[in-house]
Amino acid sequence: MTSKFALILIIVIITAAGRADFAGAQDFDFSLIVNTDALPLASKDLVKDLKQQVEDYFTKNKFYDNSLFNENNQAGAENYKIKAFIQITFTGTNGFDLYNAQMLVASQRIIDKPNKKAAGKYTTLFRFLDERISFTYNRSLPFIKNELRFDSFLSLLDYYAYLMLGFDQDSFFPKDHPKNRSIYFQKALDICNKPMSDRNGWTETGGGSKPSRLQIVQELMSSRFDDFRNGFYEYHWLGIDSLGLSKSAYIYMFNAIDKMSKLKKKEVKASNIDIFFEVKNLEIAESFLNYGDRTIYDKLMLLDPAHQRIYEDYQKRAK
Repeated sequence: MTSKFALILIIVIITAAGRADFAGAQDFDFSLIVNTDALPLASKDLVKDLKQQVEDYFTKNKFYDNSLFNENNQAGAENYKIKAFIQITFTGTNGFDLYNAQMLVASQRIIDKPNKKAAGKYTTLFRFLDERISFTYNRSLPFIKNELRFDSFLSLLDYYAYLMLGFDQDSFFPKDHPKNRSIYFQKALDICNKPMSDRNGWTETGGGSKPSRLQIVQELMSSRFDDFRNGFYEYHWLGIDSLGLSKSAYIYMFNAIDKMSKLKKKEVKASNIDIFFEVKNLEIAESFLNYGDRTIYDKLMLLDPAHQRIYEDYQKRAK
């Protein structure tokens, strides 16, 4: 990688911390919140070790494939970490080892800046509430990463780890770039297709008000959604990473938003575009405050009508 460059269950605010500007030996600066309010007292005791086990799983395992690229050999690459947050909210249990829950997942990366010594700002790449989690958990069993078999809990963690890595990679490189090639989205899709006894949330329908895990990654791997993925790259690398360096950064950001909006009008379902605008509307509105032409917000309201109030508010504050 070159040197260029929240309300629990609703909005995640992940505090900023400095890191190097390389996407090399990517792993996670990870934190977990576990909400056991809905569980009986005995079951709360059974999951008391879950937080530490999951945090260890994310921070001690390597999800980034160092054999793909040699960027991990660049100075400072070992310090690059995706800021990741998960909240698991238990909703029920059979009283033994089977649990139902919701899982909120969010990830951020640092925004590149000319002054490397200045405090870093972060951009949220992904935030999603998975409403239909079912898994078995026994605190006495070790958390061992094994991609050859499906585990109702560990494979879930792997799926979101690879999804977060994939969005991180897309924010730096176009989808067909040799340093992207959808490696991590493919790994997430492979998990969805593994043999499993309970496909709750892993199928095309899955139930609930949100898209299933399979639907999310199928979209990302479909050529019909190339404009979303290429727009995701343009918005981040050519746009928000370049604000303050080039006036054209605003154009790249707007064109990326326009590209996604047009695609959404063509597709019956466009889950990742919906997720993008839900995550990004405040960032978009704030980024254009210094654009110099308030009418840009009129255009943004047309492209993202679901967040019209946000753009109207920022239009009043714009210079």
